Amino acid sequence: MKKFPEKDEIIGPFTGRIGVAWRSDGLLSSLERIASIVNENCAEVLTSGRSRNIKVELPCNNRALTVVVKEFGMPGRLKNAMDRKHRGSKARRSWLAAVRLVEHGVGSPEPVALLERWDENRLVESYYISVFQENPRSFKDELVNLYRNESECEKFIELMQAVAEGVRAMHDAGFLHNDLGNQNILLRRTGECSWENVQFVDLNRGYILPTLTLKQRARDVSRISLPSDLLRVFKEMYWDDVPPAGFQEWEERYRKRFARHSHTRRVRHPIREARIRRQADRESEYPPKKDMWIWDERSGQAQVVMRSKDRRRYYSFSRIWGTVASTVKAAFPVWKIYKQLLISAYQAPVSMEGRIGIAIEPFSGRIDRQLELLSELGSIPVFVRFYHHRDAAGRAEAVDAVTRLHKAGHPVDIALVQDRAAVKDPAAWARFAEDVLEQVDGMVRRVEIGHAINRVKWGVWESDEYRMLCEGVSGLREKFSEIEFSGPAVIDFEYPYVFASLDNLPSGFRFSALSHHLYVDRRGAPENFQGRFSSLEKFALGRAIACWSRKCDDRFTVSEVNWPIRGTGVYSPVGSPYVSPGARGDGPGVSEDDYADYMIRYYLIALCSGLVDRVYWWRLVAYGYGLVDDSDAENWRVRPAFEMLATLLKRIGNATFELRQELNGSGAVAFIFSREDGSRFSVAYTVEADGCELDFPGRIVRVEDAFGEELEVMNHWLHLGGRPVYVELEGDG
Repeated sequence: MKKFPEKDEIIGPFTGRIGVAWRSDGLLSSLERIASIVNENCAEVLTSGRSRNIKVELPCNNRALTVVVKEFGMPGRLKNAMDRKHRGSKARRSWLAAVRLVEHGVGSPEPVALLERWDENRLVESYYISVFQENPRSFKDELVNLYRNESECEKFIELMQAVAEGVRAMHDAGFLHNDLGNQNILLRRTGECSWENVQFVDLNRGYILPTLTLKQRARDVSRISLPSDLLRVFKEMYWDDVPPAGFQEWEERYRKRFARHSHTRRVRHPIREARIRRQADRESEYPPKKDMWIWDERSGQAQVVMRSKDRRRYYSFSRIWGTVASTVKAAFPVWKIYKQLLISAYQAPVSMEGRIGIAIEPFSGRIDRQLELLSELGSIPVFVRFYHHRDAAGRAEAVDAVTRLHKAGHPVDIALVQDRAAVKDPAAWARFAEDVLEQVDGMVRRVEIGHAINRVKWGVWESDEYRMLCEGVSGLREKFSEIEFSGPAVIDFEYPYVFASLDNLPSGFRFSALSHHLYVDRRGAPENFQGRFSSLEKFALGRAIACWSRKCDDRFTVSEVNWPIRGTGVYSPVGSPYVSPGARGDGPGVSEDDYADYMIRYYLIALCSGLVDRVYWWRLVAYGYGLVDDSDAENWRVRPAFEMLATLLKRIGNATFELRQELNGSGAVAFIFSREDGSRFSVAYTVEADGCELDFPGRIVRVEDAFGEELEVMNHWLHLGGRPVYVELEGDG
């Protein structure tokens, strides 16, 4: 038996239809006088305007059925004639669309009744009645709540996934909504990070079709409101694949058309738009796109919300011009220093003590296990982040970690990491900084101010905004006189932003070191070049800036670096927030073996060159990029990089670098170290992909692999690959 009739019937003064499940004498009687019921005092008007949504209770099968009555306004004569001839009334279209969706298992409030009253050929009254959804939340409501109160990436992804699948199911059922704004998509939150029961409302503009073309699908999706990078993800979720080119082209075209339409509303409807603006509750609207800030716990970073093309629209002239002007002013003197530093690289002895550092992230209930791991690395310097967006409990965990690290004998540096809210509220940032410094005073040596300030996803759009962050800390220098400060914590090989930030520091404020997040992972091995610059040249240029600037001492530190690990999906910094479906080869990142090799070589180049004061590896424990894989919460897995770092620290942690040798033009290099007892050893490897065999210079006593295991050597002939080995030398070898 069909759930919904296919023909109209007489219902009092109306013609219409009633869902089979709801047919009863009590309901029929109420429908006959629906015009008076919706105007009774007990009726609750949910939305008003030309059409009204009214919540009422109607008797049905010996119980009260709560419904929403959509009362449509009387159409104009032309619209009346067109609807009667072609598509039917709005109420009828709503009924037919809802029936189509329900019969195909797609979410929509279940239709109860359709009512129309005609005066000859003129539609006088029309109603569409559906079952009321308890506590419905629109896609817009849920997004606004996440943006303003729960700005966590995983929640956005799960919400978008639920909606994208619902929209795809609606289209596959042969329904083109034609007004698919976020407010017309309802759903229910079922958990901390889960949504279901996606439903579609305001169906009267839609079309029932045998199948939808790419163009028609694109038209609907173009009405979904998301910042451009989240929109990219949404479209991939919708297709469960890379979207077809034709779909992309039409979606972008329709989106631009709708944007133009929206921007002219104030001109076309000035009175209505003015009323809407007066009545609008700012907290119920989306924040400005510049203020959308999302944290991704899985990859340990703020999340991109806009594509680069859209971000550039928000860049101010002062951001661009200030960066250019600062760079031009500094370029010549810095270049002179850079050339001198490059010549002097590897030419002076360098004590390795305290130069190799590691960063940790305090986890709830997990600091004990990290301290156990650190004990295998000795009293290594440790870096801890304090996040403005964390609550008091999260801050307390970080303070506890610093306290325990300090007691365990680790030198500790920390970072004060901003979010967009910190930039928008300087007083709150200053209170945050003072609170943190009060709790760690006496336990930390240096504090890095800000984080990746040249990446707007971290909340800083202008150098003036970074200046404000520094001002919030500058006033604390006298109170915490033993603490040094570093910055500006620019990320990647983008030194022009360093110039601009240094130029714009508060008067009298000075860094004790220039700290930088110098990633080179996109080039592969650390010896690979980006134009004229390998890692060595990048280190030299960073140190040259520190030597040149009057706003910092001449020390240069790398406070964050790693290589993303291939195959770790959204837990990788280059895989988050969503792993696109379809063929991607091996995906971005490197293997665990390459990760380990590159890490050791990065440390050697940075520190032995004498150009970098200290390197902090980010980080100890992380599935996507750490030395330890925590994907199994109960059974952490030590990666090769951890064991190789432990070996490196045992070998060179208290040694002094003496000399770097290039071996026989084979791409092989040896870093020669001495110990306090006068003994010497080399750390050697080659950058040649196939490795090399060579007669190693000097008298070899013992050779160990990167894990400290002895290797067999025949007549001083040594096979070298990309993984460093330790060569113990005899005498002056």
